Amino acid sequence: MEYKELLKTFGPAWIVMIADVDVASIVEGLQSGVAWGYRMVFIMLILTIPLFFIQDAAGTLGTVSGMGLGEAIRKKFGKKQAIIASIPMSITDFLEYVVEYAGIGLGLELLGIPLEIGLAIAFVFHILVATSRKYRHAEAVLVPISFILVATIIWLSFIFPINCKQFLSYGISPLQPYTNKSFDFLFAASIGAVIMPWMLFFHSGADSRKKLKIENMRAERLETLVGAIISEVLMVVTVIVGYNLNKLDPSMGSDILDYNLLASMLKNFNLSALYLLGVGFIASGFLALVVISMASAWGALEALNINKHKWYVMIYSLESLPAMVLVLISKNLVYLMLELMVIYTIVVAPPLYYLGRLVSDYKIMKGKPIKGIRLKLYWLLSALIVIGGLLGFISLF
Repeated sequence: MEYKELLKTFGPAWIVMIADVDVASIVEGLQSGVAWGYRMVFIMLILTIPLFFIQDAAGTLGTVSGMGLGEAIRKKFGKKQAIIASIPMSITDFLEYVVEYAGIGLGLELLGIPLEIGLAIAFVFHILVATSRKYRHAEAVLVPISFILVATIIWLSFIFPINCKQFLSYGISPLQPYTNKSFDFLFAASIGAVIMPWMLFFHSGADSRKKLKIENMRAERLETLVGAIISEVLMVVTVIVGYNLNKLDPSMGSDILDYNLLASMLKNFNLSALYLLGVGFIASGFLALVVISMASAWGALEALNINKHKWYVMIYSLESLPAMVLVLISKNLVYLMLELMVIYTIVVAPPLYYLGRLVSDYKIMKGKPIKGIRLKLYWLLSALIVIGGLLGFISLF
């Protein structure tokens, strides 16, 4: 595989995988480390498998068919079913915007930047990037931010020590307390954090807008695999950080991390870790904010067969502004982040179903459908994701 081919295709798969390590996912990793030590590490590493196979299907759809998921659903199943698949995602994405702004707010607080000024700048910059008329312009901003996020989390792994004995005894063991209600809740949140509806819409939509071709599939698939591995390794680092936070205040037990408590704990820790986490939260929140916005608008407007730029601008602004205001009013949104991850395992079911139908369709895939063992794995892993989410959802009650 030529170096030039990798550079030509690089972007969509990498961005969506790193955006997957968004604020809610980081908080879920921290919470898992605080409450259960290294026990969630095994789950996160195993989730690399469905993350790769499912996102590879989304990328294959966009590359081979030349259509985003919303457009492909409308072409094969009609506008009504396209709306059914995309609108629930758009509604839950509003909650995701709240979460990302909350994470940016936490990062600003850790860095000592006034919340009102910082969030206003993030809002304006987010709109400017998301409303770029060409996908490549947005990609030119998102790729560097993704590298900043990766670098900060990797740096954190050198600051927060790992307890090798605990990691080997509990972190990589398949024997975990699956019948514990608290563990099951975070287990479902981990599943929701790895496969989110907007990821399917963004990956397919970005590949189609970048005009990748069938001959780019090998490079695109390699990028998806590398991105999947790195994103889950980054999640493991967040668990390690959470484990160390618990050592600072063991009395926390399995209590849900409070926004202000997390900030105060970090301020009493290593100053370099404080600033790194601040930068990490801002980079993570902003990257996900833009990617989710684009995916949400692409999915909804493709379903409705609307392709006017002003509608994209309107959707980005109308969904994003109220979310930012809500964060300014209320900061304690950590539990909302975890619940959202669990809810996503339910909301993702329809897009997963439609994606599986589309990538196996001979006509949609221009004679190159996914079939055989690869297709069977897709359906099996998708079913496991939804079933795991349902079991976790039950734990809410």
